[in-house]
Amino acid sequence: MNAPAEKKPAGPAAKDPYVDLAERIFIGLAVRVYGSPSAPDQKKPDPKTLATMSFKMAEAFEAATKETDRAKAAIEIASKAAVKLDEVDISSMFGATAKPK
Repeated sequence: MNAPAEKKPAGPAAKDPYVDLAERIFIGLAVRVYGSPSAPDQKKPDPKTLATMSFKMAEAFEAATKETDRAKAAIEIASKAAVKLDEVDISSMFGATAKPK
């Protein structure tokens, strides 16, 4: 007889690109800050502060990406190709379906 279908475990959830970018920035900063020798009197920043800064940098990067000429052109092309339903007049379609007497 047929065995019940086994459920395949779901893979890891897809990461948000924003979080992925912030993570890569954090790793790069952490390597530079914590991996390099420093003077004994020099205090290293708290990791949470570094993580917060990484998210702010990722946000600034994404905002700047949308302001490039290439991104503006892509947005303009997409808006021209989009169908704006509030501008479509379908009233003539309903007039042709009137019932004969």
